[in-house]
Amino acid sequence: MGKHYDLRVEGHPVAKERPRLARNGATFTPQRTVEFEKLVGNAWFEKYGETKLQGMVQVWVYFGTKTHMKQDVDNLAKSVLDGLERANAFEHGDQQVYKLTASKYPSDQQHTIICVRALVDYALPD
Repeated sequence: MGKHYDLRVEGHPVAKERPRLARNGATFTPQRTVEFEKLVGNAWFEKYGETKLQGMVQVWVYFGTKTHMKQDVDNLAKSVLDGLERANAFEHGDQQVYKLTASKYPSDQQHTIICVRALVDYALPD
């Protein structure tokens, strides 16, 4: 099997919000989402620098949050994947993710745990 990459991001996990429409007609991502994606991206960069994963990867994400009932786990996971993309963790973007497991659980200490495994036995199809 491939190499493992593990991160722990402290703070309130934020689910990916829908794009909003500005008065000028442009769309934008809400600031809370952008800030969380930056937090994830910065955590990757601080621990792994400019490491870019190649080929297929498997991702596990665990969210410890006080408000676990109000957030969809799929939107929480999307914020994490977009944060990893922001850090250029994937050579070809999050389409490299071939398996994603996401869980949330109640916790007084809000955090996100991210585990990524490169699937070295497999290459991306052309």
